[in-house]
Amino acid sequence: MSTTVHVLGFKQDERAWIESALARIADAVEFVDDGEEFLARPPSGPGRCLIASADVDEAATLGLVRALRQRGVDLPVIVLGPHSAFRTAVDIARLEATDFLERPVSVRELRAAVRRMRSDTS
Repeated sequence: MSTTVHVLGFKQDERAWIESALARIADAVEFVDDGEEFLARPPSGPGRCLIASADVDEAATLGLVRALRQRGVDLPVIVLGPHSAFRTAVDIARLEATDFLERPVSVRELRAAVRRMRSDTS
């Protein structure tokens, strides 16, 4: 099964790190700049997931995941957030996101989260 990882937000250097980290396990890494645009046309099908950042705006990230679930979109979501975002991690879990990874995130942790997503959707 092919794997496409959609990445929402993140600074340019973080995007390069994510793309490099996932190069061996993802067939495609697609960057998304706008959550509303992503929400308007969410991807579907097996082998897809979203990596979103909760660093800058935790409420917006929660809102996006909540809106996806309310629309019946079961796209796995991996959220990267700061150590101080315990409450966000709990809320993300309640919204049935796939994972919350506390920063700093290692390459191994990120790859493992994407691998778990693939096994959950196959």
